[in-house]
Amino acid sequence: MQGMKDEKITPINYIFFLQTKLELDNNFYVLSDVLSKININLLPIAGEDLKVLDKNKKQYLVVIRNDLSSAFSFNEVRKSFLNSAMSAGRISLFDINSFSEIEDATKYQNKNMYRNFQLPQNLKQVAMTIAVDFFSDKNTTIEWPGGRRSKLPSMNNES
Repeated sequence: MQGMKDEKITPINYIFFLQTKLELDNNFYVLSDVLSKININLLPIAGEDLKVLDKNKKQYLVVIRNDLSSAFSFNEVRKSFLNSAMSAGRISLFDINSFSEIEDATKYQNKNMYRNFQLPQNLKQVAMTIAVDFFSDKNTTIEWPGGRRSKLPSMNNES
């Protein structure tokens, strides 16, 4: 029983994968395999499910746009929800595509909410880059620890 107390609880790290088609293609499994080896779960999610995610914490999303149907599906999600979520700093997008960058890409890149990967590329290397970005971003995200407001020293005390 002593060993149980000493074990560290590892947090569950996850990145969402925007499912733009009915079935997941092989690229999802390649990314998922690489990320799972470094303690990141890749979770498929439909576009309409993005709206119900926890809005109090930053989410990470991977999308692969490698054909016209996935590109059209992605554009629908962008119009309905994704652009505003990225502007508000709630979703960070890793865009793996054979097309051009999204409009306003520089605006989102400056906020660290958008990263573009142009296909063809080695997906295993892309997965490692995503993991590095994910962990470095998670470690720099600073949450307010709480506590009381600071006050100015009063002018009455003469010390």
